[in-house]
Amino acid sequence: MEKDEAIKELQNENLQGLSDNDLLFLIESYVTKRNDYENIASLINGDEDVIAKMIDSDRVFNKVMSCTERILAISPYFLFSLLLRKAFKEKSKDIKFIEKTIDVLNSMESVIPWNHNRLMSLLEDTHVSNYIANMLAQFIESSKLFSMGDDEKKSHQYIVDMITDSLHSDNIEKFYIYCHIGNYTLFLTGMIPEYIKHRYEYKQRPVDEQYYVGFGKTYYGLASEHTNAKRNRLTSTLSQLSEGFEVVAQVLSFMNREYLHPEKARLA
Repeated sequence: MEKDEAIKELQNENLQGLSDNDLLFLIESYVTKRNDYENIASLINGDEDVIAKMIDSDRVFNKVMSCTERILAISPYFLFSLLLRKAFKEKSKDIKFIEKTIDVLNSMESVIPWNHNRLMSLLEDTHVSNYIANMLAQFIESSKLFSMGDDEKKSHQYIVDMITDSLHSDNIEKFYIYCHIGNYTLFLTGMIPEYIKHRYEYKQRPVDEQYYVGFGKTYYGLASEHTNAKRNRLTSTLSQLSEGFEVVAQVLSFMNREYLHPEKARLA
């Protein structure tokens, strides 16, 4: 995959062009008084506002959570988009989460103080949730978590190796690597923090979760300042991910625990 194509996958607003299977599943789950699903599909296809209203409905969410077999028929992007939008919405209504998060963020060094409006702007930013949904859909193929594109020779498990690659790369390649380091660290801290904990506690790796958070914030920040961010309309999204990295990681963890592995949530 060319680097520009990989970035476009992350930036792509796929709600405007869901697959036929995704759209049909969405309509069948949402509509209750009609059964001319193909006709409805032709009417709403490409209408992001209508599709967003449907995908954000409790009816569709409950359908997804209750029918594990049919989930295989929808795309990873559609599934992650629905679950992420739900998770961001739930956390935006969680007063304790909001108050605690603002206190924690303001206890760190921050150029711009965090307040309710700033945090809500992040939690309600659909460009951020869309970017992450595309990222998770890419990482369904585990090899993409460690590889820089399709070049298997550039498969790295260590951030320092990714950084070394960036020092010897052209301008476009640097931007892709910056984004990849951000994505890699966000995935680890948000989706599999136990992996970091296990390596830190039992394998005596001298890096804890804050190590990954620091690199994630730094490299999303570098990516947001890159000229290619502006060209791909990702400046604001990458800046949000840099500044609110810890918040987004918490939302990812909430989504993973409550929606993808609810049995773990019940045992907690």
